[in-house]
Amino acid sequence: MTDYYRVKNFKVDQFDVFVDWTYEDSSVRDLFDSEVSDIVDDMVRRCNDGTDTHYIARVRAMYDGVELGCATLGSCYARDCSPEDDINAGVSGYLEQMVEEALDDAREEAVAMLQRLKEDFLS
Repeated sequence: MTDYYRVKNFKVDQFDVFVDWTYEDSSVRDLFDSEVSDIVDDMVRRCNDGTDTHYIARVRAMYDGVELGCATLGSCYARDCSPEDDINAGVSGYLEQMVEEALDDAREEAVAMLQRLKEDFLS
């Protein structure tokens, strides 16, 4: 089981939205080609010494304690800050999109679930 660290939560319409992060399993080194190896060497060093963090951001949309939508973004890189600070700053502009994606998925799943419940219990 992967441990996630909650950064914030808020309500959008009928959904509770949770934003959290976990450490990225993939090495920074595996994500770039050899043309930028000097930059990657510095990134690896900074992650290893705790200056920076390579992480996965996650947004979940919940209804009544049930996850109905989720969006993740891997290989986020918090440079000179914590993942919490990076997320609160918007994950380089991606956080708003992630929230919308999770909410869209949750709305679609809620409608599909309602249809399944009608078919199972009202027919």
